[in-house]
Amino acid sequence: MNKTNQTQKKKIVMNYVYATLIGILVIACAVTIALVGVNSSNNSAEIGGEGQTVSTVTYVVPMQNATVIKDYSGTELQYNDTLKQWEIHKAIDFKAGDNLDVYAIADGTVSNVYTNYLEGTVVEISHANGMVSVYKSLASPAGVSVGDQVSAGQVIGQASESMAQELNSGAHLHLEMLLNGVKVDPNDYLSLGEK
Repeated sequence: MNKTNQTQKKKIVMNYVYATLIGILVIACAVTIALVGVNSSNNSAEIGGEGQTVSTVTYVVPMQNATVIKDYSGTELQYNDTLKQWEIHKAIDFKAGDNLDVYAIADGTVSNVYTNYLEGTVVEISHANGMVSVYKSLASPAGVSVGDQVSAGQVIGQASESMAQELNSGAHLHLEMLLNGVKVDPNDYLSLGEK
């Protein structure tokens, strides 16, 4: 084999190695970007982007002395005693104890408040990290209004039996969490202990 062919062969091999390394680097960056932002071990999430400082969001439980009566389930069917049907349940239901107060799980801005027959009175709070917390089955009127700034642990309403589709659950809170518009498991963010 002459020198020209050897040189061309080396260039082809080196180009292949460089292309492979660049591909691995791109994949590693994509995985890192996907993982940054959630740190569920200490119930906080870090947020930030290019040129921004990173801040931490701490989540607190939405009720005191409450019992989880229906846990989150993204795929496994759970029985809805009110509707007499099996369904997925992308939320956590908290049965109220003596204290019916419902607390904001993190600092944020009230982005929506409404009431309808199936969900009862609903409060939605937008948080700084793309998270939205949704509190259903609240008593009417809610304790907050659209545009209110709330702090973690601030009372935003009281649990009630206003959610017709879960009426047999009694006075309770139906809590949903959405990250960038997609429902996520609140267990990944809240420290609920044994259920």
